[in-house]
Amino acid sequence: MTGKISTRNVTRVFRLATEAQIAAGLDWYTDAHSVAQTMATAHGVSVAQAAGIIAALSPLSSWGANVNLANRLIASGGLTSGYLGVGLRKANAILAGTDPLTVLTSSKVRAFYLGILANGETDAVCIDRHAYDVASGTRHNDRTRPTVSGKRYREAAEAYVRAAHILSRESGEKIHAAQVQAITWKAWRERYWAAGAWDAHTVA
Repeated sequence: MTGKISTRNVTRVFRLATEAQIAAGLDWYTDAHSVAQTMATAHGVSVAQAAGIIAALSPLSSWGANVNLANRLIASGGLTSGYLGVGLRKANAILAGTDPLTVLTSSKVRAFYLGILANGETDAVCIDRHAYDVASGTRHNDRTRPTVSGKRYREAAEAYVRAAHILSRESGEKIHAAQVQAITWKAWRERYWAAGAWDAHTVA
């Protein structure tokens, strides 16, 4: 069972966020950009390359493991083992000079790259499992969550873009869709992560 994707689901979770969660969400991509900038300076690559390599190596990785692997790959001039082969090939291609947007074909990974590169000031939205659950208003587990790609991905991303427009208008301050996603991700995780198994029910 899954709820219907809607802008209202996103704005509702945003409005439940604490001041600390909002601050953390607003800082998330800025901090990630700083990591990419530090990596770029240390190893003589561009910020776009560092951000692209981080994004290429992000699937199935925690943030800490993601950053450590990206740093090792850049420092060593490329890696051929220690991670998913497809991710390593993409990261190595970016390190060799290929435009990240040419290499990164997954909507989620492309959006993650663009979010890091732009300090979160973008309407490219990284729809991971938690972002999808926010947009659908449903706590899924890995059995019940549908595949988030194609039309379903676009609909979820569009819900965040619309939510950002609404929230910007209400506050009088610009907030980007990627920042809305980071804030609601933080609020959702902290509200439900310790609540037991994801239980596939629609959140009231």
